[in-house]
Amino acid sequence: MSENREGVAPSTVGRRTGQKPAGFGANILPLALVTLAIFVFLMLTRENFASAQNLNSILFGVSIDFLAIVGFTYVMVMREIDLSVGSVFALTGTLTGALLVAGWGFWPAAAFSLGLAAGIGFLNGFLVVRFNINSLMLTIGTMLIVRGLANVLANELGGQTYPRAFRSLARTDLCNVRLTVVLMVVLVLAGWLFQRRSALFRKMCFIGENVRSATVHGIQAGRIKIAAFVASATTAGLAGIFTASRITSADVRMGLGLEFVMVTAAIIGGASLYGGRGDLRGSALGLLMLALMLNGMIMYDVEPVFQQFVIGLMLIVTVAFDTILNRRREG
Repeated sequence: MSENREGVAPSTVGRRTGQKPAGFGANILPLALVTLAIFVFLMLTRENFASAQNLNSILFGVSIDFLAIVGFTYVMVMREIDLSVGSVFALTGTLTGALLVAGWGFWPAAAFSLGLAAGIGFLNGFLVVRFNINSLMLTIGTMLIVRGLANVLANELGGQTYPRAFRSLARTDLCNVRLTVVLMVVLVLAGWLFQRRSALFRKMCFIGENVRSATVHGIQAGRIKIAAFVASATTAGLAGIFTASRITSADVRMGLGLEFVMVTAAIIGGASLYGGRGDLRGSALGLLMLALMLNGMIMYDVEPVFQQFVIGLMLIVTVAFDTILNRRREG
């Protein structure tokens, strides 16, 4: 019996939960080569591009944004979307800074802020699962509410500088390497193992392909989706804390447009708006490629407004390509 969107033959369940998803990792090498080509082009055409300071700045920024895309990628694997990540990113970082200014210790402030982020993620996931609300529309609403709260906090702080110890967090080194870069490498390796070895990831792909069939075959789709939304908000919050430390004071622009960068990078990296696919390694490469492109435009003195145009164009192209690819798969 052939597989389709209405059902999956019982004989395919073992294949889906016992082996890695078809095509897993197939795009990593081509994406890496494209990213390398952009790097070489900029290195040959712009003298300051390959300076240690510039390359460290690019990698540092990518490593922080990568923290936000970890949970986001796995939400997309299950055919959902979380557009509130940029707002949660901003609220968590700003709230941590505000609590520190108010006299809290770092760990209580960070734990409280991350707990709030996890709560937002749980609410998103619960509403999507319990009431079958479209996650795109729901998280747009969450994005606006949370962004409003973040802006209120930022305005209350009035540009006040965060405590010195917090400002140094993002610049913490391990063996002369930024802590966030180390975290990125560790998480990429952990994600690779998770995607290759874990039955949970195969269940997530199965849910993304056909949630009804996954439920019929005993997979706790609702719980897994809620957990993914919690992870998405929590990792976005963690990235927000490091970003707040990096920028040293409250900023209402923090995290603006981050959700669109996440979607673009994830799809470039192999995820799909139609579910069933996703690769944390690809998401990392997608972020790196976008960062190189933006840095190159700065090197070429491209207007900031046009830079946003390029990100928007990339989003349209990747979504269109993803749609075409999905139709071919279904055909």
